[in-house]
Formats: sequence, structure tokens, C-alpha cells
Amino acid sequence: MKITPLLLLVLLVLIILNSTQIIYLNIFTHSVPSGIYIRIRGVPQKGEFAASCLTPEIARYGIDRTYLAKGNCFTGTVPVLKVIKGILGDRFVVKDRFLEINGYSYLIIDRDSSARALKVFYTQKKGILGRGEYILLSDFVKNSWDSRYWGPVSIQFLLKPLWIFENVKQSQISHP
Repeated sequence: MKITPLLLLVLLVLIILNSTQIIYLNIFTHSVPSGIYIRIRGVPQKGEFAASCLTPEIARYGIDRTYLAKGNCFTGTVPVLKVIKGILGDRFVVKDRFLEINGYSYLIIDRDSSARALKVFYTQKKGILGRGEYILLSDFVKNSWDSRYWGPVSIQFLLKPLWIFENVKQSQISHP
């Protein structure tokens, strides 16, 4: 494949914009479709893409396990990119190895893809999401490291896809 000067210029601009946290080039995580996302303002709604900086304890675990890369969050990691599945007032319950929210159940697996035991960071088995609390999950990969393991989290900003690199089919991880 021949790389043209125009393609190099476009890649350079994307890398610079990515470092300013205005545009996110998602090619490393499978939690959301690969593509280019732009940071937007607004009130978080279910189904929107969001970015979250995790707590220091969770971020350290993510770095140690290579779930997270170094980045611009206050913890020194990249923000996680997920889909908002729970917002203010939504009820959730954890039972029988499932996180249930809004009529859907998400399996909580006990081992990661490297067969290591997965740590669950929250102990609350049921609750109602309060102000600034969100359940962030992935519909795009069955073994996503997400709110099934961290519990409710805050979000730093919303994202809107500008261009998805491939036609992504959602995995069948939720059960009505």
C-alpha cells in the first residue's frame, strides 16, 4: 500500500486533534466501533457514547492488566469509551452473575480473555443511579471490562461518531 502525502497529512491532523481531546481516534478498544469520534456537549442520554476516567484504584488495575493505556486522565490513563446504559433514576440489580438494568441482563464473567480472575470493584447488589452516576457498558464485545466490574461511574464527556471504519454488528450480549 502506497502512502500518499495527503494521507500522511490527514493522519497527522488526526493525531494532533486526538492529543487535544477534541477528536478521538478509536482503533485500540473494541468497546465501541473503530472510528473517529468528536467530543460533544449535552445532557447524557441512554445509548450515547461517553468517556470516563476511572478511579485511581480501578485505573491502576486496568494498567497492570493492560486493559488501559497511559493517557490524559487524572490517573494517567486514557478514558474508557463505552455506551451509556443507565442514567439518573434507573434501577439496577446484580444477581446470579448478571447485571440487570432497564430490562436487559449483562453477564458478569469471572475470567478475562487471558484466563485471569476478574476483580469486581463494587459491592452494592442493587440500587438507583443518583446524579452524576452512569452505567457504562459495551454492546460490541461480550467480555468488555465495564460497569459490570466497576459499578456506576461518572463521565467526563460525550462522544459522537464522525466516521465508523467498518460496518459493526452488535454482539448478542443482552437478554431482554
